[in-house]
Amino acid sequence: MKISTKGHYAVHAIVDLAARREETTVSLSVIAERQGLSQNYLEQLFVKLRKAGLVKSVRGPGGGYLLTKAPSLITIGEIFSAVDESLVLTECAEGGVDKELCSRASECVTQSLWSRLCHHFNDLLYSITIEDVLKGEFDFSHTSGRPARAAY
Repeated sequence: MKISTKGHYAVHAIVDLAARREETTVSLSVIAERQGLSQNYLEQLFVKLRKAGLVKSVRGPGGGYLLTKAPSLITIGEIFSAVDESLVLTECAEGGVDKELCSRASECVTQSLWSRLCHHFNDLLYSITIEDVLKGEFDFSHTSGRPARAAY
């Protein structure tokens, strides 16, 4: 799985808003400049973030965006979901194997592995809050009883 720019940009933008909660509102042009992101793309993402209830917009002079809840209550999973970021590692993990997609569906012994990995990954994304990101503190100990292995 590769996280697309929409998920990446959305998290950057929400973290930017959360880091500046003392400001009444923050305009997308300011977020775009601070984060080095496209303002046009942010506008598209913020429509989705607003519909999901994660941000609200304020119109008029001094207008911009605000978070609708505390950073400790917004998870990475919620942000990804709001902007339609896929949280699926493989099609096999999406609630069963489609015989049209996989000729080995009926004898697949790894399907439960992909499904469990996907659930584990989603649980992890929904456990990390924006406050955790701001603090740089991530507790992954609850995700596995085994030590992490080096990536190859």
